[in-house]
This record gives sequence, C-alpha cells and structure tokens, in this order.
Amino acid sequence: MKQEVKSLIGYLKTLNRKIEELLNSSCLEEAKEMIDEYAKYLRDADYYSFLASYKLQIGEFNDALQILIEGIGKHPFHYEMNYNLGIIYETKEAIKSLEYYTYACKYARGQEEKDRALDNIQRVSGMLLTNSKTNNEQVYSEIKRCRSILNENDGRAFPLDQNGKSLVRNILHAGTDEELMVNMYKSFKVADVDNSTAIYFKTELFKGKNNKGEIDLNLKNPAIVPISLIEPFTKVDITVNNEKFQFEEEHFVYNRYHYLKLDKGNVKIKTNKNIFVGNPIEVAEQPEDPKLILKIFIDGLAFKFLEQKGMDNLMPNTNKFFRDGFISTNCYATSEWTLPSKASINTGKYATNHKLLHPTYNFAFEKFNELLPGYLKKAGYFTTKICTNWRTTPSFGYYKGFDRIVYQNFCGGMDCGEVIAEAIEHLEAFEKHNKYVSISLMDLHNVPDEIEDTLYGQTNTDLRYRIDTKNKGETSVLTKYDENKIIKYYQEIKRVDVFLGTLFDYISNKYTNDEILVVLHSDHGQTFLENEKEQESNILHDSRRKIPLMIKGNNVPNLMSDEIIEAVDILPIILELCGIEIPNHIDGKLPKSFGGESNRQFAITQVLHPNQSYKAAISDDLHLFYFETKDSVGDDLSINVENFTVVLINKETQNDDTILYAEKVNQYEQVVFELIKDFIRWNKEAN
Repeated sequence: MKQEVKSLIGYLKTLNRKIEELLNSSCLEEAKEMIDEYAKYLRDADYYSFLASYKLQIGEFNDALQILIEGIGKHPFHYEMNYNLGIIYETKEAIKSLEYYTYACKYARGQEEKDRALDNIQRVSGMLLTNSKTNNEQVYSEIKRCRSILNENDGRAFPLDQNGKSLVRNILHAGTDEELMVNMYKSFKVADVDNSTAIYFKTELFKGKNNKGEIDLNLKNPAIVPISLIEPFTKVDITVNNEKFQFEEEHFVYNRYHYLKLDKGNVKIKTNKNIFVGNPIEVAEQPEDPKLILKIFIDGLAFKFLEQKGMDNLMPNTNKFFRDGFISTNCYATSEWTLPSKASINTGKYATNHKLLHPTYNFAFEKFNELLPGYLKKAGYFTTKICTNWRTTPSFGYYKGFDRIVYQNFCGGMDCGEVIAEAIEHLEAFEKHNKYVSISLMDLHNVPDEIEDTLYGQTNTDLRYRIDTKNKGETSVLTKYDENKIIKYYQEIKRVDVFLGTLFDYISNKYTNDEILVVLHSDHGQTFLENEKEQESNILHDSRRKIPLMIKGNNVPNLMSDEIIEAVDILPIILELCGIEIPNHIDGKLPKSFGGESNRQFAITQVLHPNQSYKAAISDDLHLFYFETKDSVGDDLSINVENFTVVLINKETQNDDTILYAEKVNQYEQVVFELIKDFIRWNKEAN
C-alpha cells in the first residue's frame, strides 16, 4: 500500500521546514540533498524558490533565473518568485525588474508584502531616471505599462484589451503563425467600440498577415481570401491570372472583412495603404470524412435534469437527432464552473494541469497547452468558432488554432437563435471546405443570473413563478435551491431545443451520416436544482457534476452508454473519430465504447477557486467520495492540505462507508493528492 496521504503530508512539511532552515544557515550541501528528496514528491512553488535560493548562494545566477522563470510558468501568481525575479533582474536588466516587482505587488498577500514591492518599484524607477545612460522615455513607458498591470481587465473584456482599449483593427501576435486581426462584423456604419458599446456588437477575427504594397498569392486550388482595410479610403487592385480588377477607395468599407472568391493560380493584391490579408481558405482537394465536425456547447445544461424530465419531452429535437448515435448517461464535468471546465474540454487536461483557473488574474494558458482546434487545423480543417461565451474569448487564449472567430458577448443579445443562424450561413458559405465549427449557446445562464429576456420563456411560464426570489448566489455555482428557477430553466431548455431543431434539420438534409461528426456537451450542471440538504452536504452533487455528451456521425457507435466518462475525454474521442493520433501527455482517455483499452473506474470533479475551500468529488459504481480542505484556497491558487476531511458515501444505501472501505479511501486520497500536490502551501506559522 502507498504511504498514507496524511503521513506523507507530515513528512513533506517537516522536510520543507528543514530545507528553509538549512538555506538560511548556508548549509548548502545538505540543503541540496533535501531539495532533491523534496522534488521526488512535489514541484510546488517552494521547490522552485528553494532551488533558486540554493543556486544564488553558490553563485549560479543564470541557473537561478531560469529556475524562477520555469516556476512562474507553473505558479504565475506567486509573490516570492515574482519578487525574487525582480531582485535578479536588477543586477542584469534593471528596467525589466519593474515588471516582476509590479506582479509581486499585484499578488501580495498583505500590505507588508505590497509595500515591500512598491518600495522596490520606486527605488529602481528613481535609479533608472537619474542614470545618464538610461533612455528616460523608455523608462516612463515601462512605468506606465506596469501601472496598467495593476489595473488590468481579464479576457471577458474582449474585444477590448486588458487596459480597456479597443482591439479592433489592431494586429495581434504579429510575425507568428497566429498573427490575426479583429474587425467589426455586420455593424453597418459603426467602426469601433469602447467600454460602453463593446457588448452590443459582433466582431470577426481572421488569421493572416498585415501587408502593404503588393501581395503575391499562389493558390493551388480555388479559395476564399478574406481581406480587411485598416484605414478608410484604401485603393485595392487585384490581378488573378493576369486579369485585373480595380476597386476604388470608396468600394471596400474598412469596418468589416471582405471575402474574395478567387480561382486557383497567381493572385496579386496591390494597395496604397496597409491591409490585412487573411490566410487563403482553399477548397479541399479530397474531402475528408467527416467533412463537417460540429461541436455544440450548451452552458450549464445538467444531464440529471434531462434524465428526470425525459429527453424526448424536454429536448425532442435533440433526442431525435442523436438517438441513432452515442449518448452517455454517465459523463462528469472535471470542474464545477465554466473557465476551468471549458479549458479541460479543449486541452484534455484536468484544471490543475492546464492551470486556467483564476477568476480575475490573467494567465496565457495557450502558451503551455495545445487546444482542440489546433489538432484539427493541422489535419486540414478550416476551424471556426461562433461564440458568445465571455470565458472563452480570444483574450483568454482561444484564438489559438482557430482560423475564424465570430464573437459577441451573450449579454449584448446574441442568443442561441442568432448563433445557429450564423453557423448555418458559415456552413453554406464554406460548403466545399473541410470544416470544424464550434458554437456556444449561453441562454441557460440567464436563469441563475435572474435575467428574463426571451419571448418563449416568459409566455410559457406561469405568473406565480415569475416572482423574483432574490435567491441569486455570489456566483451561479453558489445559487441555492429555487423552484422558480427550475421552472424557468425547464422552459429555456425547451426553447434552445427549438432552435437546435433547425440546425439538426439543416445538417440532416445537407450531409450523410458518414460526412459528419456532431458533438453536443455542456461544462457543468446547476446547483439550484438540488434541495438545501443536498447542497449543504456538498455542492458537488450530480445535478452540478453530470453533463450531457451526445455524439453522432462517422464511425460513432449507436449506443446509450453508462460507461464512466470525464469531460477531458471529449478531446481524445474527437481525435480518434477523425483519425488523429491522441497525444500521450493529456489526462483524457479514450472510452472503451470508442475503442479504448479499458473503462474508467471512477470520475473526479474539482473545485479550486480562491477564497473557497478546495473540494473534490469522486464517483465510482458503488460510492461517492468527498474531499474538502479546512482552509480556503489562496488568491495565488495555493492549497493548504494539512487539515482536510473525507467521507465515502454508499450511493445505494447512503451509509457512511469511510471506515469500512478504508483502503478505497486511501486510494482516493492519493488520487486527489496527485492532482493538487504542486499547488500545496504550508502553514509556516505553525512550524
């Protein structure tokens, strides 16, 4: 049997304390031995800090620098590592130290830490500005940038940047394969947005290159080439295989993309000002099977509720479409809310591995993870996202792998009907291309947010359930049981299904079953569906954890399956059905229903949210296992695991089997520990 988690935690805490004492006493050889021992179990923030401290004390400054940079990639919100990077950069590139002292200030855990970082910012700024060799303009620019870091927005602000400035017609990721530009979409005479208007307009994003002068394209196949002016009154001359087309300055408006249908061969585009030329979207030489991969995401759709009310009753169009495909009755979200859950679906990794977790701090998770559209793009698919979800905007990293993105914040009015209409138009426009299309339907989010704005929902809800119960939680996750919300939720699901019926009819009429792969899923369920007693025991009940997973198309088994599946398995399922190799560095596993080697024995869901206790729930065929820490998760996402509780509940009898199945409890404690071990923090005051 493996070492029990509680005794292992005690051993590691003692080891951590000894390493700190040895480093403070400059007993470096013994400290290094213990750091190596510590590393066999943990690569937490303390490990990187200890190793960097050791390297600094033996004079290996460059090694210390690289260790801390690696550590920041894994623990981006850690005060000490950012602060120590500032110290090192002071000796190498003083102006760069300002950035890390600023992040240390931002992530400080108290006023004392904040003041220490601010003092260093002021000292270094003063030193640079009084140095005759320093470029003061550069220093002032860096100081201004650092101030913006302290007040930056997160990715929900898109199409505004982190400082509230419009991204419209700005070139992003210039010089890389992901170079892109955002422009307005179907906005008529509106040319830009600001903080007061951003949610009310759609934007469109394409990958491509910023060009001026003459652009040469050699098209092997007929293609659509999107172009966008950057400034008004730009003259565009296009030559296709020596046939010239002249467009005067007023022809192409600059507040939208224009799509050029071009024959194969040589194309020259000549302009008098900079324009953005999107990557050519060429007609497929040999259409793939599937020709269409469509992923439908419905935010907050609880599978347990579908089971209780009946799929054929609540979502008859969806039930009809998928009944000759695969429907899972036992699929679990791996996180309890959208940000980490959607990232898990798109990476095939648990939240503690992809690390897109913090509700307000920015983290460029796409730099460390491959995303689903990237795999499909490499396989030759034209990848598109039609999105209203403010937690999966391009600013959160979801530009990666997509060729085209249409986005409007759902709160601005882009409901499921409009998303589906955009999807159908896209499918028609790019009929001859191999396509991956991801759409998000956010309509159910209105229910826990206590927003009533749909004609269908209001006209089908009895007046007695229209009263605002003022029962909204601090977040939608924490919303308590509410009968009125349940009634409204029922009607909103039926409404979404009406619009999905239009999409499913279009697909059925346009494609054969072998030509499609359609996946419908959610990210989490709803807390307000369960009574107070169930919520008090744990918010990770089945109404929150169990999500729909329905798949139809080429090589999809016709099966209603109770095999245990996790949300991280969606990525390997799609890759397998598209004939793409499944990477071995992900947590997702190919279910046996799709040719995998074995069934999962259990499914896990985690809650890792600042200022809440860390929680995990594990389900197997017999039991529900709950794990919860006594202390709250830190703002840097660190977890104190020195005090935690566990319980093992028999699903059939509801008996507490914690003592009776002690070996299973130990096994599940190990599972949780392995997932969170690098997030551990120690209570230093208790040493």
